[in-house]
Amino acid sequence: MSARRIGGLVSQHGRAILEIGLVSVLGILATAGFQIVSLRGLGAEQYGLLASFLALINVAAIGSSALRNSVAVTTADVTRPPQARNPRRGRLDSSMIEALVLGGACTCAIVFLSPWLASSLAANAPAVIFTAAAMVPYFLFSRAQGLLQGSGDSRSVVWWSTGAQLVQIALAVAALLLGFGPLGILAALVLTAAFGAFGASIQARGFGVPGVRRPFSFNSSVVLLITIAFAWLTNIDVVLVRAGAPEDVAGAYAAAAVLVKTTLIIPATLALYLLPRFVSRRKDAAMTRLGVNVTLGITLMAGLAMFFVVLLGGPLIVQLLFGPGYQASGRILPWFALAWLPWALVQGVLTRLTAASSKVALAVLVLAIVGQWITATILLPNVFAMILANGCLGLVVFVCLFVIHLRPGLSGKGALPASHVIHA
Repeated sequence: MSARRIGGLVSQHGRAILEIGLVSVLGILATAGFQIVSLRGLGAEQYGLLASFLALINVAAIGSSALRNSVAVTTADVTRPPQARNPRRGRLDSSMIEALVLGGACTCAIVFLSPWLASSLAANAPAVIFTAAAMVPYFLFSRAQGLLQGSGDSRSVVWWSTGAQLVQIALAVAALLLGFGPLGILAALVLTAAFGAFGASIQARGFGVPGVRRPFSFNSSVVLLITIAFAWLTNIDVVLVRAGAPEDVAGAYAAAAVLVKTTLIIPATLALYLLPRFVSRRKDAAMTRLGVNVTLGITLMAGLAMFFVVLLGGPLIVQLLFGPGYQASGRILPWFALAWLPWALVQGVLTRLTAASSKVALAVLVLAIVGQWITATILLPNVFAMILANGCLGLVVFVCLFVIHLRPGLSGKGALPASHVIHA
């Protein structure tokens, strides 16, 4: 690819990516603000109850994020330019069925577990009801965002996501001021998801996936499983350390994870913009490789910057952010940041393989899940050995996925005729 073409692509897409990045940062701040408001507005006992139900919602959020990726890939594969949209297309398309099935399954699971949840968490029925009520709206919201992302409108996706976070924190503050406590905050989550699903679905109207594709097709299921597998690999380490190490060490590890894992924001933000373009321009190997290389370069620089920052000022940062009681986090941070860098790079190349619905990439991630579980079982409670092993595993996964990405046959896989390609 010539230097002129590279410069043209950078100038063409740089402004949009910058806007998406800035709005994403605003959303992250709003999310952090929601946690702080909830933590300070509720007592320790009430916040513990809220955190338990938030954990259930976060599990559903992983599934809804997977659905968004799946819908985005499928939509980018079949959507014509905006002027060719058909706003009268039936609403109950395959992506809608998938959202309703997955959201309904999560709702039924919470209803089934409601007696155990109410007794073990010392919660009342409304808390369980609000949590169950949030499931379907979350999946419908993600489905609408997937349609917008797949159509090439990544700006709308990030504005909807950030807007929802801002509304969520505003409603949470109002609920606390009115004295509604954890139930008020859970109700705020339900209202935010419902309004977001309604508004985003209206904007995405006409981008529905044609009914000729069956729900949960093989390729869409691969995309779902890739997203879920990567979310598992990058989140389960905290649970494993919690189960296999002393409580104070697990707490220090969790605090370090909160800080270091923010490096995933960069490849995730770039993926929001690049994923539909990787799908719609599969035949353009130069463009896709440029996108992957730029993502990996930026992620590498950010990861190294994080390493040097926590190496030089880790204890001070921990003291300022988390207060006393987390001194061990300062010793963990540099090693965690170095070990986490390969996983951030994995996400950078995984966007490309998600666009290709790569079965081989899914197999690599599944094997990594098994390896992560085995090494944690053997090495814990030695947290530093666990960090080293997890970093080495991430490096192996990255190398494998990068080799898959370089395979010549991947670029042309499933490519559409030129008339069906979006050149957004």
